[in-house]
Amino acid sequence: MNGLLAIDVGNTHTSLALWPAGASGRADPAPPSSPHHWQVASAPSRTVDELRLLVTQLLASCGLAPGDVGACVIGCVVPELHGTVVAACRQLFGVAPLVVGPGVRSGLRIRAESPREVGADRIANAVAAVARFGSPVIVLDFSTAVTLDVIGNDGEYLGAIIAPGIDIAAAALARRTARLHRFDIAPPAKAIASDTESAVRSGLFFGHVGLIEGLVARLQADVGPAAVVATGEAVWLPAVLAHTHVIDAYEPLLTLDGLRRIHARHTAGT
Repeated sequence: MNGLLAIDVGNTHTSLALWPAGASGRADPAPPSSPHHWQVASAPSRTVDELRLLVTQLLASCGLAPGDVGACVIGCVVPELHGTVVAACRQLFGVAPLVVGPGVRSGLRIRAESPREVGADRIANAVAAVARFGSPVIVLDFSTAVTLDVIGNDGEYLGAIIAPGIDIAAAALARRTARLHRFDIAPPAKAIASDTESAVRSGLFFGHVGLIEGLVARLQADVGPAAVVATGEAVWLPAVLAHTHVIDAYEPLLTLDGLRRIHARHTAGT
């Protein structure tokens, strides 16, 4: 197969996608199909050997082997996992992975006081969003935190808003209140609740929807009309998206597609 393996290492989850050979082009408006896609927990204590075994098992679940991977690109925002993931890829695939960071040709102009602080996942999101939806564009990434990244008319990265994710809010509420406990996040039947647990569910869920709509409105007031693209793979995300009309498109593999595009640009030397 000789495919490209893209790895997005986040604080909570690590996502992987194996793009088929020849799927490295930058100009295509939509990414090629990626039938092989996985998500696992990000475990900082995981060793190189454990990670090698895990990736081998993921590939085997699709009838593939490490020899089917010819190149690798990594976006990692967890410093404790950076070296482990790089070493595992080197040993497993026999190639030096491209790690998205300073010095890598992403093609994205970043207008920020500290460009190095913009995470690899957010750079990848911006690259993919501009390639597929044009600019200006706002990218919402629903992960441990909710990030809203803004790319202006000229394709330049302007800045971001970062807010607590719904899971963080739920955990904090359970931790700081004596009679509340953790429960699955799901849309309530109505906003007004008649019991405590339903009231908390309503506040978390509709509060998150209101947070999204309010932040998008403020960003569009600054940048003007802009497409709004969401990404993320939380189990509750489809329900949130169904309760708001401010998001134009949902692309669960946006970050991985951005990593693919960055790999293509960097290896082409442009």
